[in-house]
Amino acid sequence: MVLRKWCPDRPPTWTDVLVGVLALLWIPINLASLRTIHWSWVFGGVAIGLVATGPIANSRSGKRVGAWFRTIGVGGRLVVILSFAAAVWIVSNRVDVPSEIVTSAAGGFMISLVVYLLVSLIHSGGIRRIDD
Repeated sequence: MVLRKWCPDRPPTWTDVLVGVLALLWIPINLASLRTIHWSWVFGGVAIGLVATGPIANSRSGKRVGAWFRTIGVGGRLVVILSFAAAVWIVSNRVDVPSEIVTSAAGGFMISLVVYLLVSLIHSGGIRRIDD
């Protein structure tokens, strides 16, 4: 079955649900403020997000990266996330990409996170009580 390869082998945690709620809140706040929504970029963001959270994350390489990310601890994760954010910020100041395109693609990615969470909740039948 496709969902076995797409969904993780555990139910979503409350942290996963919180991320999904934040993504759900992000979508109308940011996309509504755009003068022009680039729908092709929204759909591209959804496609990239669903592939990244499903088959890529559940591949052998994806599982190794996920295991490494969990072993580096909260401080290490914070460093990785802040480094990625800094790299995106530096590149965005060097490359002239219209903000509507970036926000449309990011909105699509946020939509994919919400869809992935809903599919995972339905597939697993509930939320795991304790986050590991």
